Amino acid sequence: MRITVLVLFFCSNVFFAQNLHVIYSNKNSKFTTFQEDLFITKENTISVRDSIVKNTFDEKNAMSNNQAVFFTKEKLHKIIYYKNSIPKIIIKDYLGDNVYFVEDKLPTLNWNTNYTETKNISGFICNKATTVFRGSKLTAYYTKDLKFSAGPFKFHGLDGLILEISEDGNTEFNSWIAKEVDTNYNGDFKFPNVNNVSLISLKDFLQIKEKKKEEDFNKIISKAPAGTVVTRHKILRNEIEKKYEWE
Repeated sequence: MRITVLVLFFCSNVFFAQNLHVIYSNKNSKFTTFQEDLFITKENTISVRDSIVKNTFDEKNAMSNNQAVFFTKEKLHKIIYYKNSIPKIIIKDYLGDNVYFVEDKLPTLNWNTNYTETKNISGFICNKATTVFRGSKLTAYYTKDLKFSAGPFKFHGLDGLILEISEDGNTEFNSWIAKEVDTNYNGDFKFPNVNNVSLISLKDFLQIKEKKKEEDFNKIISKAPAGTVVTRHKILRNEIEKKYEWE
């Protein structure tokens, strides 16, 4: 008897890429947009927020509406997020020209994936998920076709790569969306070694940052004409991280 064995191979759209490069557009304020690059290899996962900002502030229109907006004149640097040891990450950040390596122990992200909505982003079908991260309610779209539990900034923890994420109720900023996805990246990006750097906690870094802001503000006020009355109001954080674990 002759027996024929039929073997069926099922093809899918799931990519198990060795090297991945995603370019995100990060709208981080009402007037400013940055590019953020995510690089993933077998050994490393790193995000790089570019130092070049796209500023859409309309000065003439703002002046006609009696608005006052101030932008820093300090040199901007690339901010690098080393994400090899989630939930702990290391951030290379700057205050002025002083470099800091900041250790951030991320809180657990409890994702709700019980949604039927999908969206096509950069050619990938993405599923909806929601969570709360440091005081912000977020909606993300992730693709199961890219089996990386990663995303831009500090986002992670889904069964696939996050290609879009934004703050609920905020249509102007605090958003990331993938513009380009290279599933076979062969570029020459060099992953820096941070094994022996001196680390500072995120809490301590933010305290130093706040102190510097106060010093910069006092310098500006010191140059005001005599008799100038300065009224200060507490401004709530409007960035994506609104409340930290120690607060």
